Amino acid sequence: MRTTLRNLGATVAVAVSVGGGVLMGAGTAAAVDIPTVTDQYLFHTSLSGFESTRAQQPYNGQLDWSSDGCSWSPDTPFGFQFLPGCHRHDFGYRNYKKQGRFNETTRKTIDDNLYNDLKSVCGSNVACKGTAWTYYQAVRKFGG
Repeated sequence: MRTTLRNLGATVAVAVSVGGGVLMGAGTAAAVDIPTVTDQYLFHTSLSGFESTRAQQPYNGQLDWSSDGCSWSPDTPFGFQFLPGCHRHDFGYRNYKKQGRFNETTRKTIDDNLYNDLKSVCGSNVACKGTAWTYYQAVRKFGG
């Protein structure tokens, strides 16, 4: 009887340890869906929110946060702050390529997002919107 109780006690202790480990580890070992995270930052986060996130560089190594700004164009043409939009555009191109999702359809979606970001900087300024259109046309013709 004494051996049976000891075995039962040991069995319960092992079961509690294993069960507790599974419960405690359930939230910590979950895999991150990097393509979904990419899309969240690219298409569903405000431009200022994206810039704040970019400064922290979460998932560094899994996500490419590098940027060359607005490439061969000014980052702040006529004083318009286009650099954050260019940062996000580079983020889109670089990560879609890294994830094997870059094609002509996704390229256009990322380019359209750039245009929307640039226009969001402009408010009702017609000159700014014209400059945004010029940047968009340049990236459609020469981007990739």
